[in-house]
This record gives sequence, C-alpha cells and structure tokens, in this order.
Amino acid sequence: MKKTLLLVLALCLLLCGCSPSPAAITVGPRQVDLATYAFYIHYNLMNLTTEYGYTPDTLYSDEMTAQIKSDALNQAVTAEVIRIKCGELGLELSDEQKESLESDKKEFIESLGGKYEYLSYLRESAMTDRSYDAFQENSLYYDLLYEYLCAEAAEFYNDENLRQFFAENYITVRYIRLGTLDSAGAPLSEVDAAAKLTLANSLLMQAQQPDADFEALIAEYNDDPIMDMNPDGLVVSVASAQEIDYLAPAFSLAENEVGGVYTGSEGYYIVRRTPVSASYFEENRDMILQNALDWYFESSLEQWKADTAVTTTAAYEQINLDNYMEYVK
Repeated sequence: MKKTLLLVLALCLLLCGCSPSPAAITVGPRQVDLATYAFYIHYNLMNLTTEYGYTPDTLYSDEMTAQIKSDALNQAVTAEVIRIKCGELGLELSDEQKESLESDKKEFIESLGGKYEYLSYLRESAMTDRSYDAFQENSLYYDLLYEYLCAEAAEFYNDENLRQFFAENYITVRYIRLGTLDSAGAPLSEVDAAAKLTLANSLLMQAQQPDADFEALIAEYNDDPIMDMNPDGLVVSVASAQEIDYLAPAFSLAENEVGGVYTGSEGYYIVRRTPVSASYFEENRDMILQNALDWYFESSLEQWKADTAVTTTAAYEQINLDNYMEYVK
C-alpha cells in the first residue's frame, strides 16, 4: 500500500511539473530542458527499433550515440527556432486552437482510462506532462509558420520564377543498374559483387564514348524494371534525389552526359542526364509549385537555424542512450 502511494505521489509530481528539469540546450533566448531533450533521444531510438530491430539491451557504439544525440539536438533546435520566428512575426495560437488542445488532451486522457494511465503512458513515452503540452503546441506553431511562408512564397513564384525554379531543380535520368542483391534480397558474395563492379566500370567507359548507344546498353545490361516502365526517362527533383546516392550526383552532370559508377543499396549505377520534356512543366505545374513552396519553407527555416545561437550545457554532455530515462522528470 505504501509503495503504491509513493508511486501515485511521484506520478502526481510528474503531472504538476513541480521539479523543473535543468537546461540542456539554449536556442537564442529559449531553453530546452533535459527532460525534453531526453524525449527526442527516445523518439530516435524508437525509430531505430522500428526500422532496424534494435532492442533495449543493444550495446550502442560511440558513433551511434553521437548520431542520435546530434539528430535529437537538431530536432530540438528546429522546434525552438519555429517558436522564435512565430513570436517575431506575431503568429500566435488562437483561443479556439488553445481550447481545442485542452479538449483533445482531456479526451485523450479519458480514452486511456484516466490520469494514472495517462501518466504511465507519458513515462513509457519518455515525456512529462509539460513536454506533452509543448509537443502538441509545436505542431500548430509549425503549421502557422508554414502557412505564413507559403503565402509569402506564392506571391514570389509567378510564372517566370516558377519556371526558373523548375529549370534549376528538375532533371530527367536514364540509368543502367547492375544489381548486387540475389533473388532473395541478400547481398551477393564479395567475388560476385566485385565482378559486377568491374562490369559497371567497363560499361561506364563504353557509355561515355561519343558514339555510344546508351539505350542499347540499358536494354542489354540494366536489371531495374523502373527503366522499362519509364522509357522516356525518370524525372526527379533535387529534393527527391537528396537521399538517393545514385541520383543526387546526376545534378552535376551536363545534359546527355553519362556519370558513375554510383553505388546504391541495391547495386551499381551508370546514369545519363537527359533534358526534361517541354510538356512536363505544364502537366505537373501544381506539384512543382508545391515543391517550390516546400523548398522556400525548408530553406528559410535552415537559414534561421544557422543564424540562431545554440549552446549546450555540461548536463547535455552527460546524457546518453543508456541513461536518458533518468532525466524524464
């Protein structure tokens, strides 16, 4: 009975926020406490668990710890910079939005079965009551800033400027892939993979000859059905290619130039950049405008982050992937 009473008392203190957490990060005039930063670490660890099967008893390398802490820091800074810019621009939550947040929270607590269950949920999620409220607000501040900047960007992207954005950010590619996975999706042996790389280098030399027939090489050697489904080439934007190792380098190629050998998760690639069809812009104007608005927002946000002073505390250095739950209070 005494143990249960102590647990309830501890959870009530968590709910009331009577023990403020020390600062971990200072972003401009704002501070991120250790409890909030611990959540960002937890969030990234849960993503690793979902994507790669890591378990709580995993031994985390120094490199992994540094990467997750860096990702968590970036996420925390992003949220605070958004709040700062909203304040500077006079963007505030409406009374209706605030009332909706309170109502949604009440309904959420009731759906869990009450405050005790809610607090248990928070603990399992590496959150405090105050951080839960802040995270719910963060999404609304993000929307406020996004809508403000999109309205600003929409005025900028008239027909001329949108066409210029399109010309600078879209290309068409055709490529030859030599796969390095077997039919079951497992990596080829080192010997077979090396043979594929040797062939890829040979094909690159052939493809770069002035009289090369790249389409004939695709027909003979390519093993990616995407090329068969896109005989006129695959149109890609800078944003969509950023995370694709074999497409991002194509933006540095001149039209009709062949480059490689680029390594992707599924094979080796020889890529040819080709002109975008004249009709693509008109047929996909709405999508291109949306991409331009997204780029405007993301680039503005990144610039604001770069211009904002960010410092970390000694306590920040002590938190890691093994002890972060100790800071959720």
